[in-house]
Amino acid sequence: MSDIKTYPVCFTGQVKTVECDAAFQKDQAETFKHYIRFARQNKATTLITCQCMKDGEGENRRRLKACYSSTHDNYWLARWSYSGSEHAPDCRFYSVWADEKQGEIYTSDVVKAVSSGHFRIKLPTGLQKKEATECDATAQPTGTRAEGKRKRQPAMRLLGLLHFMWEQAEINHWHPNFDKRTRDNAWAAWRLKQVAEKISIGKTLLRSVLVIMARPGTQEIRNNWATIDAAAASNKRLVMITSLKSCKTEEEGCLNGTLPLAEAAGFPSLDVPADLISRLNRSFSRELGDWRRGQKVMLIAETDPPVKKFRQRDGKPVPYNTCTVIDAALMTVSPRFIPLDSSWEGIIEEKLWQEKRQFIKPLRYDGEADVFPDFLLKDVPGREIVPLEVFGMNTPDYLERKAVKLEHYREEYGEGNWWSWDAHKADALSNIPAFPVKG
Repeated sequence: MSDIKTYPVCFTGQVKTVECDAAFQKDQAETFKHYIRFARQNKATTLITCQCMKDGEGENRRRLKACYSSTHDNYWLARWSYSGSEHAPDCRFYSVWADEKQGEIYTSDVVKAVSSGHFRIKLPTGLQKKEATECDATAQPTGTRAEGKRKRQPAMRLLGLLHFMWEQAEINHWHPNFDKRTRDNAWAAWRLKQVAEKISIGKTLLRSVLVIMARPGTQEIRNNWATIDAAAASNKRLVMITSLKSCKTEEEGCLNGTLPLAEAAGFPSLDVPADLISRLNRSFSRELGDWRRGQKVMLIAETDPPVKKFRQRDGKPVPYNTCTVIDAALMTVSPRFIPLDSSWEGIIEEKLWQEKRQFIKPLRYDGEADVFPDFLLKDVPGREIVPLEVFGMNTPDYLERKAVKLEHYREEYGEGNWWSWDAHKADALSNIPAFPVKG
């Protein structure tokens, strides 16, 4: 990856616009700090933007915030949360992670930006099948705590990979204008394929082993077949992404040694070990409950390299591909493909959609869900983002974590600049607080 650069910064106020290039920021440091101080004191009327990518996307892209330290009496600029990927990969404000807390989940070598917009990710089990013993994909990569602090994980699990793809494709973003286009499985597959072109697992391009949801009679079936044949020839594992098939009866709600997949045309026949079914029932019980209640649930799975076998049909041997699933993960999504971590979140996401709000759903990857806001509003005047929190319990441990989170919001956003709903109360559904007024 190229060296980090300092790009021009633009201050846009009511009276004039000033652009400070890299030389100015270095040689006229005190004047530059004066501009930052002025912008901080006039937040409502001054816009700060990084000029690393002048692509005409509008003033809300690559916005910067003016920061101040009273301890050192110093001013500086920083990117807003969930804007790091908007910057050029060689910009000093660029970040692989939407929120820096996501980066704290993993060791530094798990996700690497290797070139402009391209990433290398480490999974517990690589995609190239080798004879040597590999890391067990079913083992939790350091989910323990040391001296009260969670250890960084040495690999990204499948749920983390799915979240990374969702975030890079911005499927976790919603804007009222999105209602003008159809968000269905075909749309999601197209977005995910684009992202897979930019991700390598070790030396293997993810797109070359990705089998994606497909309907009968589409080109995607032939693409899936070609992917499977190439993986078999090169002894590579597959990554599959689709949704679970709608569950209509109690019997269909039991996995029964298989994975009921929707829009899986062109997929190989799957051998699903009993221990994997047990792990899914144990680790994704909420998602499976959502599925049985009729919600959409996405599945990502990794398989061993496909093997060609033959079955008799009309007295003739017919070839087919089969794979053994070695790991899988589930993710509940709304009808708009926004990930949901609880039924309460589903209620709020639906309300946000009905009220035509612009928002982001932060993703936890392989971290702890209570570290991140449930949603972030993007359409409140004078605020870059406004956190939305759904508090679903009132146990002592939960209330302790709630107090810590609220204190963080007071420090980060200022008193009153967030929204919350105590969903555990008896009359909660009839007393959802109004969202902050949109612009």
